[in-house]
Amino acid sequence: MPASASPSLHSLLEFWSRTAGSDEVPNRAQLDPFALRPWLGHISIYEAVDGGHDFRIRLEGTAIVAITGEDWTGKRASDVDARYGCRITEFMHEVVCTHRPMIHTMRVFQNDVESITRLLLPVRSRRGGLVDQVFLVIYADPQQIAA
Repeated sequence: MPASASPSLHSLLEFWSRTAGSDEVPNRAQLDPFALRPWLGHISIYEAVDGGHDFRIRLEGTAIVAITGEDWTGKRASDVDARYGCRITEFMHEVVCTHRPMIHTMRVFQNDVESITRLLLPVRSRRGGLVDQVFLVIYADPQQIAA
């Protein structure tokens, strides 16, 4: 995790790891809204479609909408890639295949002003099932907020 990342990202990654335990990847029943309450608005839920080659955005976190100015609920990761020339679909596919989180520090595509840290967390929609969801988590860089 980059030093500039929000402490909330550190605590969420620690919670995700602790919740996964020996299963390697937690399932959605373990990650219910009550358990995720401290981070909820900063989480978007992407669900694998087309055999994991694309991801439908099931829920866009309210804090993410506030940061980006856009709500992509119901769209696909490939739509985001097409609009901004990014590689979110590729990154999510890698997270699903490796079962490992991925972290990026970047500028917000929509306004090129705000620096953020993005965390991608693999999740199983059901216990013992395939990794078929990715939680995309975004927090603004706290050093930028203080400036």
